[in-house]
Amino acid sequence: MPITGGYTLNHGDRYAGMVVDAQANNSVSKLNKSGATVPWGVFVARAGANGFVPVTHTTTAASIIGVLRRELNRAQLDDAVGGAPRDRDATVLTVGPVFVPTLGAVNAGDAVYAVIGTDVAPAANPGFANNAAGSAATTGVLIAGAKFIETTSGAGLAAISLVIGG
Repeated sequence: MPITGGYTLNHGDRYAGMVVDAQANNSVSKLNKSGATVPWGVFVARAGANGFVPVTHTTTAASIIGVLRRELNRAQLDDAVGGAPRDRDATVLTVGPVFVPTLGAVNAGDAVYAVIGTDVAPAANPGFANNAAGSAATTGVLIAGAKFIETTSGAGLAAISLVIGG
C-alpha cells in the first residue's frame, strides 16, 4: 500500500562528517576514550594506539588523526548530540573529501585549521574548521594536507579535502 500522506523524508544535502562524494577515501576505526559523545564532523586527536579524544588547547597538529566520520548505523536519541558515543568505536576519516563545521566564511583553496582554543580561552567549538590561525577561543592548528574545496558565505558546513594518514 502506498503512503498517501503524513510522512516525509527530510534529506539535507550535507551533514557534518558526511563524505562529500565517491572519491577514494580512507577511514580507520578508533575507540572514543573521551567519556562523552563527540559530535560528527570535528577533528579528533590520538588517544593511545587505538583511541581518539576531542581536540583541546594542548592538541598539536601531529596528534590530530582525522575527522570523525558520520555513521548512519548508530541509534541516536531525539535531541541528543549526534556523534560517537563514549566508550564505543567510531570511524575517523584520514583521507578524502568530507563536510566539516566551520566558524565562518571560507574560500576554495584556503588552508584548514582545527580550532583548539587556549587554556585561558577554551574553544566553544573544539575541532571545528577555520581558514585562519585565529586567536584566543578561535586559536587553531594548521592541518597540513588539508584545504577547503568550496567557498561558503558564512559559518556552517564546508567541504574539505583531507590527507592526514591517521
